Amino acid sequence: MTGSDHKPAGPRDPVFVRRVASALVLAPLALGLVWLGGYPFAIFVAAFSAAMAWEWVRMSDRQAPPRAFALATGTAVGAVLLATQGEFGWCAFWVLAGATGSWLDRRRRGKPHEAAIGVIYVAASASILVALRNDGLVALLFLFAVVWAADTFAYLAGTWLGGPKLLPAASPNKTWTGLIAGLSFGIAAGAATAGFAGIDVTYALAVAAPLALTAVAGDLVMSLAKRRFGVKDAGTLIPGHGGVLDRVDALMLATVFAGLFSLTAPVGWPGSGG
Repeated sequence: MTGSDHKPAGPRDPVFVRRVASALVLAPLALGLVWLGGYPFAIFVAAFSAAMAWEWVRMSDRQAPPRAFALATGTAVGAVLLATQGEFGWCAFWVLAGATGSWLDRRRRGKPHEAAIGVIYVAASASILVALRNDGLVALLFLFAVVWAADTFAYLAGTWLGGPKLLPAASPNKTWTGLIAGLSFGIAAGAATAGFAGIDVTYALAVAAPLALTAVAGDLVMSLAKRRFGVKDAGTLIPGHGGVLDRVDALMLATVFAGLFSLTAPVGWPGSGG
């Protein structure tokens, strides 16, 4: 299961090769910047959030004027920078103000809620990502390990093994086989990360299970959105995947889950403060 709804790809399929090539470039870059943290990582996330916001406007509003793109991208980038400095109150205000502006701008063209939801989803997920890194390197590595394992093995199992369709209304290529594989490997990755980092494994497993499920759900949510807007991919920036939204769809919803969990769970997110 993957964010981009291409036809099933075998090991020799050119799309599969391009996916692997893109991953070999982006994964080391992302991990290196995660390791550095601080402003290098924040700038990286801000750049990707701007691309995500641009793609959302482009696919959801075919008549969008330049100000619509400026509102969406400015909200996303500003939210990331505010979250990096720990200004979470101002960050929330900035996101709500940007969403309100996008709603007002879209109102005359119809369906203003689509503009507001997109701004909030992109800006919130991106700002929570840098906030998690501020809580500690292990906190973000745990998130990445679970999400990447769930997303990758859901795609591999669903593509190569097939099986009953999971939600044909979202994508004809996503299967129950992929869901089971994604959940299994996501949970395993969470346990392995916890064991390596000295986190309580039982607690990590309790968090990894819903996190992996949320990652799979994030993929489906973006697939449904693309179906609604009548597009195959959100963009063309990343070879083999489509746009940035196609590549990080699982991570977005999982990051929102991590943020809500961190605010409500008494013990906090695994690895926080490390």
